[in-house]
Amino acid sequence: MVTKAELYLKVLQELEKSTTDVLSTAIVTPDGLIMSCTSSNCVDRETFAAYSAATFKHAGGAMGEISNEIADMLLSESKNHRLIIMRATDYALLIALTGKNAQIGVLLFEMQKTVRKIKEL
Repeated sequence: MVTKAELYLKVLQELEKSTTDVLSTAIVTPDGLIMSCTSSNCVDRETFAAYSAATFKHAGGAMGEISNEIADMLLSESKNHRLIIMRATDYALLIALTGKNAQIGVLLFEMQKTVRKIKEL
């Protein structure tokens, strides 16, 4: 019998194979608890999950104040990296950390496909 954690890991691995320069992916709770993670050596799993969830929560609060809507996606960019966080369900966030060379359009499309898969699990 395949566990839900194994199914989550499989969809994350499929996401990472779909485009280049993806460094880490995770499915976490809105509180930052890891459900599944493919974190690379350069990223601490717990830090990656906790800070990503906290960032999304704060951005969602700002979105709510500004537009009375909830945030569905957050994209942050630094000199060398991008962090994309998508709401997968009420109980799960999909997170991807990429290098600067990742094809952002392809990645966003693939992340949306992954969100649909997560909803089906």
